[in-house]
Amino acid sequence: MLKTLCVSLFILVYCASSSAQDAPSASATTITSKEKNINFAMVYAVQWTYYLIAHEREIKKYGSIENESKNFLNPHYDRDGFEFNLIRHTFAGHYYYLFYRSRNYTEENAFIWSFISSFAFEFTIETITERPSYQDLYQTPVFGTVLGVGAEKLSKYLHGRGTWIGHAAGYLINPFTLLPTTNSVFGYVIPKNDNVSLILQWEFE
Repeated sequence: MLKTLCVSLFILVYCASSSAQDAPSASATTITSKEKNINFAMVYAVQWTYYLIAHEREIKKYGSIENESKNFLNPHYDRDGFEFNLIRHTFAGHYYYLFYRSRNYTEENAFIWSFISSFAFEFTIETITERPSYQDLYQTPVFGTVLGVGAEKLSKYLHGRGTWIGHAAGYLINPFTLLPTTNSVFGYVIPKNDNVSLILQWEFE
């Protein structure tokens, strides 16, 4: 299974780099500080949502504010397996990259903000249950960007074919192309008994 995934990643990047041309993106100066804050906040909210759902058992068993404050200043080289360190984190990083690119960030700035989002996850979210990982900190944005560049180019190439299959495959590879290029987001926090609900409203413009 892992070998198949690795081969698929290689084929994806190879096909994209050889078959598609990169389109010019908007200048980073066209993105306001407010938009940058909103975009980062959306990624951060999704990170929290994913972690609370996917790691519910670990959080109940090991999670605490004390752990978060202690782990924050104590990063290490983790011993997670190949699937976690290279497969899952690479895919997470490539989604960061594709999202920021969909918001009109340049390739360089999409990589930078992918790194910032990765840093935020490692040092402010995952620290609830475990120490930050040096490998994850650089593998997520670096390998994720490599995969993201290939996915973006391949998606554009498939859309450019002008067929419904091409469009469907293009959206599947890069679903963020379905999003509008501008956004307006509002958030609400609703305390209820021992739980807290977070509601995000995204207005398309």
